[in-house]
Amino acid sequence: MKALEYRAALAVLGLTTAGVETLFGVDQITSRRWASGEQDVPRAVALCLLLMASHNTSLAQAQILADGVDAPLAKSA
Repeated sequence: MKALEYRAALAVLGLTTAGVETLFGVDQITSRRWASGEQDVPRAVALCLLLMASHNTSLAQAQILADGVDAPLAKSA
């Protein structure tokens, strides 16, 4: 994802720098570096943003899903 695409994705989703911090666990400097092209947007972040945009997923919905990711997986018997 190029910097222009990153900025466009944030605009489409209505995500602020604070929203990026919350969802991806990064600081404002990192988000600004992604937006300026100074640092590559990680593939996982790009994928998440594209999926959120294509499925009209809000920050609140994404956060609910993300919070469940850290829970230990149930062991299959």
